[in-house]
Amino acid sequence: MDLTKFKGADDTVRLTIRLSIGYCILLTAAFVSCIIYLTVKIEKAYSQALVIDKNGEVYETSSLPAGSMRKYEYLNHVKTFVTHWYAFDESTYEGNISLALNLIGNKGKELLNEYNDVNMLNSLIQKNIRYGVTIKDVEIHTNTIPVSGKILFTQTGYRARGSVSRDIEAEFTLYDVSRSEDNAHGAKIEDWIVRYSEPVENGDDLLHQTSPSTADENEPNPENSNR
Repeated sequence: MDLTKFKGADDTVRLTIRLSIGYCILLTAAFVSCIIYLTVKIEKAYSQALVIDKNGEVYETSSLPAGSMRKYEYLNHVKTFVTHWYAFDESTYEGNISLALNLIGNKGKELLNEYNDVNMLNSLIQKNIRYGVTIKDVEIHTNTIPVSGKILFTQTGYRARGSVSRDIEAEFTLYDVSRSEDNAHGAKIEDWIVRYSEPVENGDDLLHQTSPSTADENEPNPENSNR
C-alpha cells in the first residue's frame, strides 16, 4: 500500500480547508464593508434630502435628535398658548380662549375664572379694548422632571386714546398627552406662575404705529403684581 497517496490527500484536504476559511474571511470582510458603505450613503442621503413645497420652493433638510425636535414643539406650544390667551378683541375673545384651553391643564380653569370674574368679554365690548402680545424670550428645560420653562412677553391694551403696556414673566411646567386635532403637539401646560411689571401708558402715536398683528394680550387686573 502506497502511504504517500494518503499523505497527499491529507495535504489537499488541509489546503482546501485553509482556502475555504480564507474565502469566508474575505466574504465576511466584503459584506461588512458593504454594510458600512451603505449605512454611510443612507445617512448622507438623509442629510442631503430636499423637500419641495406646494409652491415649488426647494429646501434642504437636516436630521435632528428626537429630543431636540420635541423641544421645538414645546416652544411652539407655549407661544401658541400665550398668543391666544393674552391677545384678543371682542370678536376673537371666545374663539381664542377656547383654543388656548386645549393647551393647558387644570390651571386653565383658574385663569378662566379670573376672566369671568371681571366679565372680560363685556369689558372689551363696552370699553372698545383690544389686547395683544409681543413675545421676547422663551426657555424650555427638557432635562428637568417634569419639563419646565419660562416665557417673557409684553402685553398691551389698545384703546382709542392710546395704549397701556406691561411686561409679563411666566414660569411653567409641561407634561405629555395624546396628540389630537386641538392639541397637535401632544403637551399641556401646568403650574403657570405669573409675575407682572408696572403698567406703562403710551400715547396715540404708538397706537397708530403698532399693527394689530403685533398687539398684546392683557390680563383682567394690570395693577396686580403677582398671580
